[in-house]
Amino acid sequence: MATITYDAPDGTATEEVDADHISDSGKVQGVRIRLEDEGFIHLPYTRLYWIRMSEEEGRVDYSSA
Repeated sequence: MATITYDAPDGTATEEVDADHISDSGKVQGVRIRLEDEGFIHLPYTRLYWIRMSEEEGRVDYSSA
């Protein structure tokens, strides 16, 4: 699981999602977060406070790229 804290229209918001649901966003210079049954959030880097996850979850495998 990953904890994402960001600046939302109504103040600071925090979401808990599976770390595999976080990727680079093609729409904004930032990240895309897939929420369960709620679609996606596209967050610019300037609105992102932090993403916290375990070291193992944060690793990226470039071997198949």
